[in-house]
Amino acid sequence: MINIDKMYSDLAAIRSGVPLFEDAMVPGTPRRWVERDLSPAELARQAAEVREDRINRIENSAKGLKPTGNSKAPLNVGVLDAKVDVFDSVKELEEAVCDRLGLTPLVGHNDGVYAIRSAEDRISRIIGLLDRIVADEDLAEHVRAESARLSRRTRQALGEDEPVYKIKARCPVCDSLSLRAFPDREIVVCVNSRCACDDDTCPCHAARPVRHRWLYDQWPDLNDVISAETRRAA
Repeated sequence: MINIDKMYSDLAAIRSGVPLFEDAMVPGTPRRWVERDLSPAELARQAAEVREDRINRIENSAKGLKPTGNSKAPLNVGVLDAKVDVFDSVKELEEAVCDRLGLTPLVGHNDGVYAIRSAEDRISRIIGLLDRIVADEDLAEHVRAESARLSRRTRQALGEDEPVYKIKARCPVCDSLSLRAFPDREIVVCVNSRCACDDDTCPCHAARPVRHRWLYDQWPDLNDVISAETRRAA
């Protein structure tokens, strides 16, 4: 069953993070109120320059050539890549939702990929359609997966750590109070380093043990708890 509260939380996190990409693209440079906004064309040009510079660096590195001077990318490449991905994906997600529900995608006077207001409007529209989206199982799964991915991408680009919640339940393997929920990845993990099961083939017995983990749908009683926590954090 699709968790509509989790979908809302992820979409709301993306919408809140969209306006913050602008400042994050220039690390260490505070945004001044008198600073003019870059036009979509200027942002696209700078993005192309960053990509070309990165390709040149990779090719030169493969040839054993080191960069000369103290060159610096005009924008934070990681944040820029995340912004392009989020803006493109939000537009495609809204189009997919509209196509499935028989609606028309948003069109406005500033309808470019880099139009911040447009991205927020698209997300708000998807949130407003959640009741209809969850009625379509395939569409709901697509929106759930994409909103979770984009929320995680947005938080990582903005330097935000994934939230972790302590679960008041004992691990079914080691019986310790060591369960933690990771909402972004929709998993529950036992953080007890000594947690080991009786199955010798389990990764917990590897030279570098992998801790036991479960998907949310294996813990249906956690859904209400996690949904409440993520709503408060949104």
